[in-house]
Amino acid sequence: MKNQSLKNRTVGLLLFFGLLSLIVRGQFIKKIDSMALVHHNKGFNGNVLFSSNDSIVFTGNYGYSDFSNKKALNDSTIFELASVSKQFTALAIVQLKEKGLLEYSTKVSEIINNFPYDNITIEHLLRHQSGLPDYQDIFYNKKYWKRNKIAYNQDVIDVLVKLKLDLVFKPGSQYDYNNTGYVILASIIEKLSGQSFKSYVHKNIFEPSGMSTAYVYGISENHQTHLNIAKGYTYNDRQDKYQKVENDKRHRHIHWMNGIVGDRGIYASILDLEKWKKALRYNKLITEEGKSDMLTVDTISSKYGFGFAIYETESKGRWVYHNGSWSGYKTSAIYLPESNEYLIILSNNRYKETYNKLEEDLYHIILKNTKRN
Repeated sequence: MKNQSLKNRTVGLLLFFGLLSLIVRGQFIKKIDSMALVHHNKGFNGNVLFSSNDSIVFTGNYGYSDFSNKKALNDSTIFELASVSKQFTALAIVQLKEKGLLEYSTKVSEIINNFPYDNITIEHLLRHQSGLPDYQDIFYNKKYWKRNKIAYNQDVIDVLVKLKLDLVFKPGSQYDYNNTGYVILASIIEKLSGQSFKSYVHKNIFEPSGMSTAYVYGISENHQTHLNIAKGYTYNDRQDKYQKVENDKRHRHIHWMNGIVGDRGIYASILDLEKWKKALRYNKLITEEGKSDMLTVDTISSKYGFGFAIYETESKGRWVYHNGSWSGYKTSAIYLPESNEYLIILSNNRYKETYNKLEEDLYHIILKNTKRN
């Protein structure tokens, strides 16, 4: 009888703590949702995901993928990742390094013919230490590019070769966040792999990661074939309503710069990104040494690795982080490798508080929940 009583008490305690855990988890999820709704009421339109220990704890969909017909967002809706795309470009470079096709110290001029800057290395591009002028500034200048033509990566290189503009600083001497470097990295991937950037990333990153709906944008591709895509919007103050980004005069550059990829151009859902995080964490795509390279800073780029911003915090250890901004979209992805937590925020209406406010509000909820547990 005593043994039976002990068993009953043990089962009772297990049920009690299991129920308590469910209640606490439910309260935590409600807090995340409530905070996201606060921002939704302030204008946020997009998706949120939080995972812990490789388990998705929360997903939330706030608003529409298509404002004209009020088509609701869902977990599988794909967004332009903007500069969050850079981590995929960087990982592809690490893969090529592990295949023996390049070294981080390899000079770009050894790979790209007529490249006009002799002392820029692959690592300079990865860490934003090249000193190259930003291509977006160049291509917004009518003197350098006719706006009736779509620009591609090779056009960026051709314009650099033609203009031979002065570098902003000596390569390797400073950190200055720069989109041009990642465009050139995408072209290096194409040259060394013999594949288009789109094909390489799909075969070597998306497929082995299980990112079934992710893709690299192609200017000749009809987005309408992707039925579950979040269309980009901006707010028209004069008309007091949202408009398609294609109609926004402040974002005309998308009509001639949308063919350029590497610094941006990857579309994925929150579910795709969770799969990407797992593939990175468990070395499905590169070795542990390669991952360490990506997540390590140096004395010049003290807060940037390869395609990731890196921050050390007392509360949660290392942040592996990036945000993105492109016409119609703002994105944020925070990975905490020590606690294996992942927070993703994807917006398709350029909600101005996507990062530096919404992400911080959600992060503080996550931090409080961790301390309590």
